Amino acid sequence: MTDQPQYSAGFRDRLFDKDPFPLAIWYPSGVAEKPVRHMGVASTAARGTAFASDGPFPMVVFSHGSEGHRFNQFWLAEYLARRGYIVAAPQHAGDNYLDPSDARQLTIIERRPREMALALDLLLDHSDIAPHIDQDKIYALGHSAGGATVLKMAGWDFDAKAWQSYCAVNADKDHVICQYAPQDHHIEGLQGRYDGPVVSVRDERISAVIAITPAFGVAATDDGLADIKVPVLFVEADTDEILLDHVNAAHFRKLLKGRAKFVRIKGAGHYSFLPKCTPYIAENFGFLCRDFGRDR
Repeated sequence: MTDQPQYSAGFRDRLFDKDPFPLAIWYPSGVAEKPVRHMGVASTAARGTAFASDGPFPMVVFSHGSEGHRFNQFWLAEYLARRGYIVAAPQHAGDNYLDPSDARQLTIIERRPREMALALDLLLDHSDIAPHIDQDKIYALGHSAGGATVLKMAGWDFDAKAWQSYCAVNADKDHVICQYAPQDHHIEGLQGRYDGPVVSVRDERISAVIAITPAFGVAATDDGLADIKVPVLFVEADTDEILLDHVNAAHFRKLLKGRAKFVRIKGAGHYSFLPKCTPYIAENFGFLCRDFGRDR
């Protein structure tokens, strides 16, 4: 991928008459960009314009973090669109800023990758969009809980029993991960659906994965990661103030040593991968603006 923009960033939101969830896409366009705002943050895009004519283009499906939204990494989506990629971002039902009712629970652990697969189904069946997608180059990208989501799409058998066991002795030290740890009846339900205490939802259409500060490393085991065959890149924060390193970033590094690539971003915190903070966000959600030496 060239570092120089080759296109303008096209943008469309809520693509379908009856959305199963809000879905936004960014894509290569040849039309000049105009000012837009995503969740109060100013940017530019060519809203509602035609695709550039020299496709098809590789596509990235993006999964946002817990209690986030489809615009969480719009800056990255625009960057990729200007360099010849389509980026599709669904807003996960029950795990977004408007409705966090299922956040960090086993229910959403199962549903998130299925929503990603459904978004891909809808786009590949869309008469206007599908012809522009290079179906041999479909990738998955996610941040935090979204990082865990795309790893499951790559073939991670998410071990809910390991999650439960970890939280049985670490709940007071890891509230973020253990607040909604699965109970025995949840584990029994998985046994019936997956023939084991795991969530197994590989999507064979995914050619490679980028996981940015992925969560739920406590559910990663040697056996659970054994069937990941596609290239995987982990992007780590230098100082992750949300996810404990030894059971997340360091744990993934240990289990996937020699099988995946790892990049650590100096001066970055867990939320450094979100857009620049506005004064309103800084005043009302200051924790989202905290960085550790790198100006986003």
